[in-house]
Amino acid sequence: MKLGVVGLGVIGKAVVKAVDEGKIPVDVPVAATRSPEKVKDFLASLNNPPHMTDLAGVAQEADVVMEASGGDTVEAICHESFARGKDVIINSVGALLERDDLIEEAKSGGSRIFIPSGAIIGLDGLKGASAGSMESVTMTTRKPPESLKGAPYIEDQGIDLDAVDEPTVIFEGNPLEACKAFPANVNVSAAVSFAGIGPLRTKLRVVCDPTVNRNIHEVEAVGEFGRSFIRIENVPSENHRTGILTYLSTFSFLRDRTSTLIVGT
Repeated sequence: MKLGVVGLGVIGKAVVKAVDEGKIPVDVPVAATRSPEKVKDFLASLNNPPHMTDLAGVAQEADVVMEASGGDTVEAICHESFARGKDVIINSVGALLERDDLIEEAKSGGSRIFIPSGAIIGLDGLKGASAGSMESVTMTTRKPPESLKGAPYIEDQGIDLDAVDEPTVIFEGNPLEACKAFPANVNVSAAVSFAGIGPLRTKLRVVCDPTVNRNIHEVEAVGEFGRSFIRIENVPSENHRTGILTYLSTFSFLRDRTSTLIVGT
């Protein structure tokens, strides 16, 4: 499988490096980034660096296109890929909320949209449970102040994160609202909503917690299957907004694409 990578930040670099080291059985012949000058050293460190091109070039040459470039690029990536009948992998999941048009565009062109689990665990169980009747899905995201800085909601509300000296709920709503308020912080809630009962019925609270140094997610689901509760404490990558599990789950997803034995729902 030829994988085209759009975006060479933490996730994109991790995937390309893993492929180059033989840890993922795919090829990455092409990639694109908005800041090519920033990745020259990284590309020089690879045994088989991808050819750098533009978005159209990636969509043309790859079998599958992976977005690792942020929510503002998802629409363009989808249009370029679907026009050529290519599948896409979306990491900035929040950008797909309220975008049924992109899903229909993929369907009409015979393409598919894949969403890796990202920074959360237990989506297999949630998907299975949602096949029956579900009463509720409630998610709590707990983050250190540093990882929330720069979010539109924080700036609009004038919240002084440096003044927060104890765990404080700073947002309550649903994933649809949260992904607009924290576009770089709570994409995981969109994945939870897609796997479960949707973005409008899923409840979400965001806690600013100066006592933690990890991004912590808890999801409680109640339905005819019973009750489940999951908790993950993510070690941040070099980008404190992105946990290491985010790109590790993408590694696993890509391995499954070429695997004979696939485990999990």
